[in-house]
Amino acid sequence: MAAAPLLPDLSLDERASLDEVRAYLSTDRLGSAYALADLDGEAEVARWWLARRAGEAVAATVVVESLPFRPTFAMGEPGAIGDLFRDALREQRVVVNAPLPSRSFIEQQYRFERVDRMERMVVDAGSFQSNAARAQGLVRLGPEHLDDLIDLYGHVSRSYFTPDRIARQIYFGVFVSGSLVAAAGTHVQAARSGLAAVGNVLTRPAYRSRGMATAVTAAVTEVALEKHRDVVLNVRSDNTPALRVYRGLGYRTHSLFLEGPAVRRAGWERLTQKLFGSNEGGAT
Repeated sequence: MAAAPLLPDLSLDERASLDEVRAYLSTDRLGSAYALADLDGEAEVARWWLARRAGEAVAATVVVESLPFRPTFAMGEPGAIGDLFRDALREQRVVVNAPLPSRSFIEQQYRFERVDRMERMVVDAGSFQSNAARAQGLVRLGPEHLDDLIDLYGHVSRSYFTPDRIARQIYFGVFVSGSLVAAAGTHVQAARSGLAAVGNVLTRPAYRSRGMATAVTAAVTEVALEKHRDVVLNVRSDNTPALRVYRGLGYRTHSLFLEGPAVRRAGWERLTQKLFGSNEGGAT
């Protein structure tokens, strides 16, 4: 029996054009929605790399350098993603969003501090259930509600919420006796790609199980679908109450992925990890 031919070597392209990386990410535009939005201009500074085999793109990584926690999106062949994390990325700390099968390859270079199994959910105008009950006190939030949002999400959110961000994105909240007790908004909007991403869905503990999370998510989704073809969101696979809410609004699961903060391993640790592997964190 003849031996199987070796696959051509990978080449890492740090000079790929914006159009090239967008074209590759667009082969799964729902799975790469956040990265496409970053490349559409949501991120002030983003860098990207393509891994190619025989001239064809087989993986990509996008890093948002303008945010201190360095969101890092990866898509493509697991081994090629590992090469990108080894030879392209130099960040000491990142928040990884990547396909489940790529975990062991990423862990050769980065040590996860936590890993969540996530679902990417999507809804469009045809599947959206817009008849969700409207909560009393539901309002569209603007820059004038900045202090209310920071009070709800905590003071660590002060660097995230700015008047410009609130004005640019879509936020709805529910007020009770003058206090903001529930809110949701869009993380990003990508007009060129026809996508928006919903997130920051939060209700104060004392007001949960009253339909407020459903109401604010429905309101944000409805307005987002007036401007975009699809709306996506991320949710942990074990968050049963949230999954119930989103499915009730017509969201469906598009894909599974892993997400979590990770720290680059020291050189000796990367070598040890490559040679001997580790049971730490196991495959998801």
